[in-house]
Amino acid sequence: MIKKDVEMFVDGNEKYIQLNDVDMQDIEKVWENLLANYPGFVIDFCFHNTLAPEKFLLEAGAFVLDNCIEMRLLEKDFVDLPTNATGNVLPVTISNFADFATCHDNAHPDMYWNSQRILADFDAWDVFMMQQHGKTTGYAIMRGGTEIYCVLADSLDDKIALISAAIKKGFIADADSNKDLLFMVDRDNFTEVGAAMHLGFRREGYHIAYRVKI
Repeated sequence: MIKKDVEMFVDGNEKYIQLNDVDMQDIEKVWENLLANYPGFVIDFCFHNTLAPEKFLLEAGAFVLDNCIEMRLLEKDFVDLPTNATGNVLPVTISNFADFATCHDNAHPDMYWNSQRILADFDAWDVFMMQQHGKTTGYAIMRGGTEIYCVLADSLDDKIALISAAIKKGFIADADSNKDLLFMVDRDNFTEVGAAMHLGFRREGYHIAYRVKI
């Protein structure tokens, strides 16, 4: 018997499952259930500030998908920091979506939220891209006005400009001064961590995810 309720998202069409914070004591039972009922599915095991059963998952054939620092920003802590790149940032609309889509899918071919899925639910996302000399060189994606989901840019200035655009849109969309924005930053992406901290984000925890196909 599984001792704790497991938060589980299932997409049967895509044969994809996300499981959150499975307890060490429950992982074997959860795994047996997955093997019996979801053959051929891709499974993401996600852990937030929770000890992960790493040995079990790696022995089951999983690999580390994400290893992130959780960062949060309150509106009162936001530091508006213009850079030389700020003027190159523009919002992504339906009319210029193809430019963003090409950049995003080339950079992250295996990401679940690819351009096709974002476009299918376009109103739930805010996307900003950076263009220089007619070429898309970076972007920032925000989901639901509450989470900066993904940022791509080469330099610190570019990252600050893109993240700042998303922050402003997120706070403008909601007048609640206590609202905060979530940003999960790759633990080893020191430029992105630095950009977030320059803008007022604070570290609050960590997130690690493992992926396996059964």
